[in-house]
Amino acid sequence: MRGAADRRAAAASAAALLALSLALPACGGAAPPRAGEGARGAESEAGARIVPRIEPADLLPADLDLVVRVDVARMRVGLGQAAADELARRALDDLPDEALKGALRRADVAWLGLRLADLEEGDRVVVLEGRMAGLAPDPGRWEEARARLGGVSIFDRRGAAALPRADVARIIALGDRAVALVSAVEVSSVARVLRDGPDERRGDPAAEGLVSVDLRGRRLPPHLARRFPSLGALVAGVERVRAVASLHDEGVRIDAEIVGVEAAAAERARRFLEVLRDNVEDVRYADLMKALSIEQVERTVRLRWLFPAPVVLALLSRRAPG
Repeated sequence: MRGAADRRAAAASAAALLALSLALPACGGAAPPRAGEGARGAESEAGARIVPRIEPADLLPADLDLVVRVDVARMRVGLGQAAADELARRALDDLPDEALKGALRRADVAWLGLRLADLEEGDRVVVLEGRMAGLAPDPGRWEEARARLGGVSIFDRRGAAALPRADVARIIALGDRAVALVSAVEVSSVARVLRDGPDERRGDPAAEGLVSVDLRGRRLPPHLARRFPSLGALVAGVERVRAVASLHDEGVRIDAEIVGVEAAAAERARRFLEVLRDNVEDVRYADLMKALSIEQVERTVRLRWLFPAPVVLALLSRRAPG
């Protein structure tokens, strides 16, 4: 019993560190959010209008094709508060703003939306749901903007035009229950979502496990497709990828589904993955790759992969391999 508990704790620590690391790049350079109280600061010239309750994940626009959901509360249950706080401290050391660190620590669930083709540019939206009351932005860096919706507060970064593309340019507070940190390029998309309602094709990771992912397939950029035609054809045949990482006694298990645009495209993806799995020469990873289960049903490829806790911890270590 003690051994199983130790394995679960190690696996949970590894998954938590991974999840917090995913959220870290999205928040660099941001100032602290403040959760608004009721409809304060949410008036237009015609007054605030009453709308249906906005769910935090509704703020993610459909142009962000990769969405990662992190169940921070579940990590706290699995790890304990002290251990979870220590992981947060390690992950957030590089953030310059104490109040923003507080927002992340208060989150029960976090969503990170990215555009896969523009990862280097940093276009993203981070949504944090939890106990956000009492957090206040620095008025020297942020100014409150008019909002058209009751219960929504908006803060724009002063001098946003001169900010790097990846920096947070707007903060949106949904009462005291959630905040969204929006990079400059995504400000107009999120404003549209607030005005018109959630996008039907937005990323929607499963509310399961410690970490879940929803990726909608897109073609490679033309210059990459020309350079790697086989890979380009493979990627073009993928319609959607959904995955969940969950905690088990033996470690962290990943369950994933790759949906092809047709059965032949799914078969190409399956064969590609099987080649990767079956041709690993490094003995350090051979056993791990053998644990990857791959099966195809029509145009869906299902994967199941168990990462033993020591392996996950080693992969997440910042130290270079010896």
